[in-house]
Amino acid sequence: MNVAVTGGLGTGKSTVSKILAATLETELLDTDELCRLQMLPGTEGFGKFRHTFGERFIQDDGTIDRLLLKQAIFEDGELRAKLESILHPIVQLQVAARSRECSIHGDILVVEVPLLYEVGWQDAFDICVVVYVPEELCVQRVMTRDGILVEQIKQILNAQFPIKKKLDYAHFIVDNSGTFVSTVQQIAWLSKKLNQKLSGE
Repeated sequence: MNVAVTGGLGTGKSTVSKILAATLETELLDTDELCRLQMLPGTEGFGKFRHTFGERFIQDDGTIDRLLLKQAIFEDGELRAKLESILHPIVQLQVAARSRECSIHGDILVVEVPLLYEVGWQDAFDICVVVYVPEELCVQRVMTRDGILVEQIKQILNAQFPIKKKLDYAHFIVDNSGTFVSTVQQIAWLSKKLNQKLSGE
């Protein structure tokens, strides 16, 4: 069984994903990390990136200037879409392959997918978990964590599928707006439910 964990900027989906995987004693895949790995020289993603964008973002040492690329993505939606069209199919195949392996062994695979609904990937998962935090609290948390301006945070949030809409499509919701203890208790309950589903109870 494969379980996608998603949310919005600043909701704490990475923390929830890690605790859920640890509670289930199972593997966690981070699609953002898989994308980052595909940007390293010698990978399929890097080769396609260089073919598409040429030397625009390549540094003298042959690696990608991530800071320059990040700024370009932030300012140019068309460029971001091109990058996603390179990376997402590769990562989706990687996740699908690992999911098949886990299914053969009767295991649960937890996958953190920040843009699950934005890219229409939800149907590839048996269970979709949304980590929820009200937008105002998300803004406060990201300001504290990353030190970026409110306007920039809201611009990023506006480019994402609204968190309240994501709740409509979720199989399970983890409300991460309260205490850490409350979040852990919800994850423990969720872990029990997932194990029950896996065993057919």
